[in-house]
Amino acid sequence: MADTASLASAVLAGEAEREAAEAERARLATAIDDDLLAGVGSEAMSLAQVVRTGGRSTITVLFALVLVDAVSGSAFAVLGPDIQRALGVSDLTLGVVGALAGLMLFVAAIPLGYLGDRVRRTTIVAVCSAVSAAFLVVTGAVHSLWQLVVAWSIVGLAKANEQPIHGSLLADAYPIQGRNRVFGIHRAAQSLGFVVGPAVAGGVSALVGGQAGWRWAFAIMAVPTILLALAAAVLPEPGRGRNEMDVVLGEQLTVSEDELPISVAAGFARLKKIRTFYALLASLGALGFGFVAAPIYTNLILKSQFGLDAAGRGLVGSLAAVGGVVGTVVAGTAGDRLFRRSPEHSLRVTGVLVAVFGVLLPLSVFMPNVALYTLLNALGAGCVFGAFVPVSAIVAAVTPYRLRSLGFATIGLYLTLIGGLGGALIVGSLANAFGERGALAIITPTASFVGAGLILWGSRFVHADMAAAAADLVEERDERLRTAAGAEVPAIQVRGLDYSYGQVQVLFDVGLDVREGEVLALLGTNGAGKSTLLRAISGLGLADRGVIRFRGRTITFAEPGTRVRMGIVQVPGGKSIFPTLTVRENLLAGAYSFIGDRRRVAAQIDKVVTLFPVLGERMDQAAGTLSGGEQQMLGIAQSLLLDPAVLLIDELSLGLAPLVVQQLLDVVATLKAAGITMVIVEQSVNVALAVADRAVFMEKGQVRFEGPAAELAERDDLVRAVFLGGEGG
Repeated sequence: MADTASLASAVLAGEAEREAAEAERARLATAIDDDLLAGVGSEAMSLAQVVRTGGRSTITVLFALVLVDAVSGSAFAVLGPDIQRALGVSDLTLGVVGALAGLMLFVAAIPLGYLGDRVRRTTIVAVCSAVSAAFLVVTGAVHSLWQLVVAWSIVGLAKANEQPIHGSLLADAYPIQGRNRVFGIHRAAQSLGFVVGPAVAGGVSALVGGQAGWRWAFAIMAVPTILLALAAAVLPEPGRGRNEMDVVLGEQLTVSEDELPISVAAGFARLKKIRTFYALLASLGALGFGFVAAPIYTNLILKSQFGLDAAGRGLVGSLAAVGGVVGTVVAGTAGDRLFRRSPEHSLRVTGVLVAVFGVLLPLSVFMPNVALYTLLNALGAGCVFGAFVPVSAIVAAVTPYRLRSLGFATIGLYLTLIGGLGGALIVGSLANAFGERGALAIITPTASFVGAGLILWGSRFVHADMAAAAADLVEERDERLRTAAGAEVPAIQVRGLDYSYGQVQVLFDVGLDVREGEVLALLGTNGAGKSTLLRAISGLGLADRGVIRFRGRTITFAEPGTRVRMGIVQVPGGKSIFPTLTVRENLLAGAYSFIGDRRRVAAQIDKVVTLFPVLGERMDQAAGTLSGGEQQMLGIAQSLLLDPAVLLIDELSLGLAPLVVQQLLDVVATLKAAGITMVIVEQSVNVALAVADRAVFMEKGQVRFEGPAAELAERDDLVRAVFLGGEGG
């Protein structure tokens, strides 16, 4: 009875301790929100101050590049009939060629975003602009369809830098207090290009005259593009994340030269873990169904319902685009005020504007005359262009500065590829059944309301995601200070790690150090997150947030293969062998990273067989027929073939006979003597105490005890929890 009361008391005490820890984390998160949330609560800055701080040249050059690109895109549509006559192509063919430039945006966006997070971004802008200028000239000189396809596709590829590279540059160049206005100015250039583009293209073509007029139009547009490319080449390259660092840290952190590259897959997986960003991806995927396909069918409606020719449609499009210019300017000014007061409110305004667009566009196509249609279209353009200004500022605020270009690239990709391609197919099918008006009346409000709902849902996470970004900066600064002060550099370091499987969070703010050459026992109740922590360290899973370092180098986003080559190797619990292969074949599979070096393979196999003589006697036996202990030995032997510096062993003794466990402990002692650092997930406290220098006890995804293994024996509450917790975890 006394034991039961003691156990109940221990459980209640543990629960009280956990609740106190959660309250402390909530308090710290609130403190970060109040004090370190970049840009929130800051003093207002005039536009002149914002531009002066970041430099007039950057926004001027990027604005002009977007303007010229929008003009050239409009020119292709306006001069389409002249191109048709010169090359003898059909309407369908010309439409497909025109769409290729947009398709190339999909092809190039992610690669350019990847490069933008690694190399000098102003150089990328300069190179892309120079390529665009060269192939604008080629476009004007083509004499066959295949030449036009190649030239216009490459122009599209070159334009793909605008979303990922321009967005990242502007975010790092200009203060957070003015980002919405800067993004608004930048986005207004596109609308302005749509306003003046048809007039510029048509005017140049008419001025030159004759059948070569359209050719000169493209050649002339190449002149400002190449001049802007030269200007971009000498633009200053802002430090990545410098504005957040200034606000949160009050200083700049230099990027380490030996920092590991982040793969596209790892970067994308990490971005999707940011709840605000994930909500924006989902919303933009939905919005693309209504936004991207709409212009195609509104032009068809202008022709069929209002009888407008190409010039008339161009004029209506230009007047409607004026609304886009006004919307971006207004959204930029209001967005900065809202962001300083409440970033989530600025995103909610985006949701409202998107919903309003979903009402205005369907109404416009049912208007009785062109004037009312143009008015409602201009209002709709103002809403939709204005809506995306706060989105850019929020994306910059919640994404890690190392992944900002990739983040902007992904946002654009979801809108245009997933939503746009899907929207074209669906709207086309609906148009066949209900006509163009009916199709837009069905798809536009549906897509807009779904997208608006997702944006409003995502706004709930903005503060938490910005706080997490601030906390990561603080941790990075503190670790650099600690290292500079001569503190010991651990073999493995984990800080602030959160990890989820889907919507279920498993690890909460986990932090621990594993010292060089030590054996660390990782203990805990069933489902405590021990195996998940090993997966995060070895790279088999990507954490929601936090940092993992190996000997001082950040490996948070490194691929599993990179970690293996660095020396981090895991023995998975209960599934580390190939049961249908022989022992010899399993060992060869374990040596996959150097399988071409036969001499090394043979030497490594001889080495591990010396540690596990029983495997030498079973070389031609199927691994699945080995005993449980022999299979565990084989799994460890496979890992040792890779010469690990850190060995992660999941469930060392689970289900094994005492004699086999003792053999494994002898092997662990030998490996420890050889200097191999080990983290061992273990269910038996006796085994942990026998083998480990230190122990970490986890419960419900949190570290509750960390210290010398001998001290663990004195914690009756934790020891009982291990025994009562069952297996796994």
